[in-house]
Amino acid sequence: MDLFDECSVLLPSATLDDFPTGGSDSDARSLLAGWTVLWHPLLLARTEQLPTWYRADAAPAPDGPRLIVVPDPSLAMVPADYRRKCDVNPGCRWITGGSRQEMLEAISIDELVAGDEPVNLQPLRHKSRSIAVDDFYAAGYLSLQIQIMTRRLRYTSNLDELHLQARIVEAAKAFCRSDADAAAEALHDVYDSLSEERDHYFSSDPHLVDLTLLTPAVLRDAIGAGWIERLRSESTEDNEADGVLGTPRNVLIDGNVAAAIVAENRSDSDSTIFQTFVEAIASPTIGWAGGGPASGTTHGNDSTGSDSTGVTVRSNCLDAMTMSEAIEAFREGTELARAATNQTPTAYARLSGSTPVDLVPSLAALGYRGVIPMDFTGGTGSGEESKLLIQSGNIEIEALTAKPVDASSDAAYLSIGAHLGEAIDGGEVATGLLVHWPDRVCDSHRDLVRAASWSLALGRFWTIDRYFTDGERPYHSGHLAAVSPEAADSITADLVSSDAPNDRLAAMADHFAATIGEESRQVMRSVAHLIKPSVAEGESHVAAQTAIAVAIGESAAGDQPNTLTKDVACFNPHGNAARVQVRLDGAPDDADFVYGVSADPKSSPSGNPCVATVDVPSLGFTRLHGGKPIKRGGLLKRITGTSKGIAEPGILRNEFMAVTLSEDSGGVSGVYSASRGNRMSMRLNAGDSLAGDSDGGKMICRELKTEVSNPAEGVIVSCGDLCRNDGKPIAAFEIRYKLQRGSRFLELEGTLTSKLPPEDAEGFFKRCFSVRTAVAGEASIMRALVRDKIHTTNSRRIVSPLGILIDEAEKQTLVCGYGLPLHRKVGDRFLDTVIGLAGSREERLTFRLAYGFDCPQPIAAARGLIAPPVMIPLVASGNKKTDQAWLVHTGSPDVQVTNMRTARRQDGRLACRMTLVQSRPKNAKVKLQFATSPQAAFHADEAGIERSLDQLPDSVRCQDGVVTLGLTSHEAADLIVIFNA
Repeated sequence: MDLFDECSVLLPSATLDDFPTGGSDSDARSLLAGWTVLWHPLLLARTEQLPTWYRADAAPAPDGPRLIVVPDPSLAMVPADYRRKCDVNPGCRWITGGSRQEMLEAISIDELVAGDEPVNLQPLRHKSRSIAVDDFYAAGYLSLQIQIMTRRLRYTSNLDELHLQARIVEAAKAFCRSDADAAAEALHDVYDSLSEERDHYFSSDPHLVDLTLLTPAVLRDAIGAGWIERLRSESTEDNEADGVLGTPRNVLIDGNVAAAIVAENRSDSDSTIFQTFVEAIASPTIGWAGGGPASGTTHGNDSTGSDSTGVTVRSNCLDAMTMSEAIEAFREGTELARAATNQTPTAYARLSGSTPVDLVPSLAALGYRGVIPMDFTGGTGSGEESKLLIQSGNIEIEALTAKPVDASSDAAYLSIGAHLGEAIDGGEVATGLLVHWPDRVCDSHRDLVRAASWSLALGRFWTIDRYFTDGERPYHSGHLAAVSPEAADSITADLVSSDAPNDRLAAMADHFAATIGEESRQVMRSVAHLIKPSVAEGESHVAAQTAIAVAIGESAAGDQPNTLTKDVACFNPHGNAARVQVRLDGAPDDADFVYGVSADPKSSPSGNPCVATVDVPSLGFTRLHGGKPIKRGGLLKRITGTSKGIAEPGILRNEFMAVTLSEDSGGVSGVYSASRGNRMSMRLNAGDSLAGDSDGGKMICRELKTEVSNPAEGVIVSCGDLCRNDGKPIAAFEIRYKLQRGSRFLELEGTLTSKLPPEDAEGFFKRCFSVRTAVAGEASIMRALVRDKIHTTNSRRIVSPLGILIDEAEKQTLVCGYGLPLHRKVGDRFLDTVIGLAGSREERLTFRLAYGFDCPQPIAAARGLIAPPVMIPLVASGNKKTDQAWLVHTGSPDVQVTNMRTARRQDGRLACRMTLVQSRPKNAKVKLQFATSPQAAFHADEAGIERSLDQLPDSVRCQDGVVTLGLTSHEAADLIVIFNA
């Protein structure tokens, strides 16, 4: 084959300043291949000059022996007859191709190698480095990126091209004659000259993090394909003596991967497929991030992680958990990662699901030094800067928030140098996060890695742990989202993929409600233990009741259904006072906290049954002693034997509101309170595919009847059909509306029996049933109650199993779905709470909903609806008291105690570990008081309750029996209080 006078590539740009930055992956692959293929050492050695480039629309005359590479994006720009002119010239070679390998074949590089002067292009060994053809391609790629970086951002270039040309040609000739020493020396000069060019304009070195994503199935397949061996060989460390820069790698060990490794270790089989992987990540050149929870794990003492068939019902979405459950999920994920790898994780990351900002202190307490807060599956979580300090409460942690670069796509590598340069200009810690699956990387990624072993011009590769511990510390602070934008998509995908989506949705709600219930019982047991340490903690619901009764000096009567006692205690495990109705034998003594008393309409064969409406203090109890005669009404009521009930035909009315029910639809047509007019309406809603349009169908009431009406309670039941606008029934409904004396809550219990849906009913929200709430104000703000905090969110689809707070100018409406996780904002005034999905068969759906009006503490109110104060029948004693008292007091109405656990320290002291949550976005000062005087208090760390009490930090003070600390906006404090008891 004849030699070429010049090797050139035609680019689809006028200058390197406007070198393409986007387009398809195939175009990018061809374009970068067209540039780098000409840096083949044989072509460099034969032409003795650097390749040149021209504009595709101003190509040089194809005269003489030329090699002209035309990438795919340039084909349309080349003059119409240019290809013909090239073909006419026998010394001109027209080269196209979609990849570097295709172009090499078109060049017939093998014929050049085996020509009149055969050369050996096998890799050469120079000390600890292997020199290969790929090092020349990497030099070409680096040259392109450095020139794009400097020209685009500085509009000039200081590169000594003559020196670069002389040294790359010398390196190519030395390589072709198998002179490793000369080739290595010349290549060092080449890379050094490119580094000097970058240093002339950008003095700091970018950071590069290569991260391999894994799932259990992917890991098994990769190990079987020999990926571990390649990972070991490609993950190198620095060797200053030999002039080799390390190119370490990282892997993401998600919770499911860690669970698979642990399961293999615990199994009785001889399978050890994951053992080689665990051994590999023990290398200092292979870093890892992980600690996320595995799908389907069950947290804490909760046994509701699966149903009776063993099918998992808990969602792995952090927005669908309570704060305590989310913290426990982090703890379990960390322990799982530690058990799988035999190492303590220092960088937190998960494959699917973002990391909310309010959980950052929990990560720091677990020993994490940094976090990658991205949802790699959903493609969310990246920020405007690469590395930031994330602050939550008084805790700071570093976060890698660089937009992930798809290492399998050449398109992402078109101008990576310019992106890193822009980050340096912006004062960032410039970082390239290169993400891929095992062995799924493009040629440009390989070029970048190869170049990084010679030069820091485009950055240094880091293990993820050293990136956070030894890498450049960011100067800028950032913010992570508190409400995950991908949460709704995660829940809907979970439901759609289920064989029984309505059972799955109900199971999610039941699990959340059971978690609230278990946390409430745990608070009861712990409070009882603090008051009376001799109380043995039990694990059942009855044990918690018994413990509280004993703690206040009483004896629980035990479970005796339909049996009235004269003495009853009510314990409230939540952070605000609650109003409850208590059935007991005879009226209680008069007291300010007894709101009302009336005869119990549920007759009893003996005694004097009554219903008392009483207030119970937050984290405290109300004790009632009955036996008194029930006060009757006036003369007319005594003569007629009747008193006005809460329910009237189509109306429920108490001291706070009047609820009108529509006789036509059976829904709520209006709620009126004080002088605020009609506050809201409610109806059932069907998705577009079910209803036939976007109006949601029409409720038609067949019957509206009063079921219960007395001074303590009113119940109205509506029955009818939810129909399309053409009158065709979609589902039959029955809704039971209940309003109690002195209550701020309208409670609903309903059933919906769906008909067969249309065959074309596709899309989750197009074929779902929901309860639509409408408010009067178009300027209303819908706030999500997520992880026991009130958050503002811009998302229209919200995951909030605790409920939604509709905030208007002078009024607030709480919508509680009793654990139903999925809500959707429709327009400015409507909120849909999803209650079920139309499937391929007729189904009977059940749901509960409650509306709270102007509740002072919405979080505690919603938790109290799901797990109401506990009624404890007492054995008759000599106390005969009607009284109340708090047992734990926070001193701030917005601070909730969502979890408490007691245990003995090794020194014999009693320790109480509790989660304090500031539910609103403002600072709060907490003054914790207990029925037992505390001795010390501190924020929990890795030492747990065994931390030394000497020289405790002053962020928490314990003085005169009061524990004082400050909570910032939405902070959740993991607090440990020590008692001498």
